[in-house]
Amino acid sequence: MDEANQAEPGVVVGDDGSEGARLAVDWAAAEAEALGTCLVVVRTMTLPMPNVDFVPGVITPVTGEIVPDQSVVDYAEKELAEVAAEVGRKRPGLPVRTRVRFGRASWELADIGRRAELIVVGASGRGALPRLLLGSTASQVVHTSARPVVVVRAAAEKARRVVVGVDGSPASVAAVRYAYDFADRHGCTLHAVHVWSEPPEDVFGPARSGGEGQQSPQDEGERLLAESLTGLAERHPDVVVHREVALGSVAEVLLDHAEAATLLVVGGHGRGALRGAFLGSVSHAMAYHAPCPVAIVREGVEEHPG
Repeated sequence: MDEANQAEPGVVVGDDGSEGARLAVDWAAAEAEALGTCLVVVRTMTLPMPNVDFVPGVITPVTGEIVPDQSVVDYAEKELAEVAAEVGRKRPGLPVRTRVRFGRASWELADIGRRAELIVVGASGRGALPRLLLGSTASQVVHTSARPVVVVRAAAEKARRVVVGVDGSPASVAAVRYAYDFADRHGCTLHAVHVWSEPPEDVFGPARSGGEGQQSPQDEGERLLAESLTGLAERHPDVVVHREVALGSVAEVLLDHAEAATLLVVGGHGRGALRGAFLGSVSHAMAYHAPCPVAIVREGVEEHPG
């Protein structure tokens, strides 16, 4: 099998030469070093379609297949070698590999990263508005990858705090596990947040906050947090955990907490066999608008993919 087409273990990061990509590479390198694994930097380019000028290519006379011009490949490999050298200067001893792939960037990153610990992308590539819009590649990787995806933006200075949204779903359980592991690796506190919304009044009368034999939303939230964190404190005894049950909009509460966070972690809620093609509204909002790096973790993610 062609080495360039093989799935890669370690931390896979997309690089398109933009400022956002440079930030993503730096973040991914630090995380690969913390995990004790390799960094894989991937540059993807689109081959030309009829009457569309993307990457220069040639059509082979036998098969009619469009193949990239070698000078384009050489240039991309040269740029990636410079990126790898810069990483090596900052983090001597970190194994760094580079790959040039041709095709849709999101598909190629998800494919090469299908065995990775995680896939890292910059929040905005060339032409995107930082913090207001998520670059198209980052958005598509978040929606299609089955592996954890981290969308990188600048974290709060001196923040040593990981925030995780908890709702009791299988994806949330995976997110809590990921957040705990990250907090332990980086010496951060963990802030586990469950948010509930007051239901509207209806024809049966005003919403109740808990009656006889019924738990209040506050009590239910505290129970859910306790269950979600069960067993993890023993595995990570050095992590200080703060639990919070809040009333309001889930997205607004998490975005508020993200202002002073090193990392925000949320579960990506897939649906059925095509779960990779769907994303919950909260995780979607976090990926687009959070001011800090965001990890989107899918249900069923293994700690060490095979």
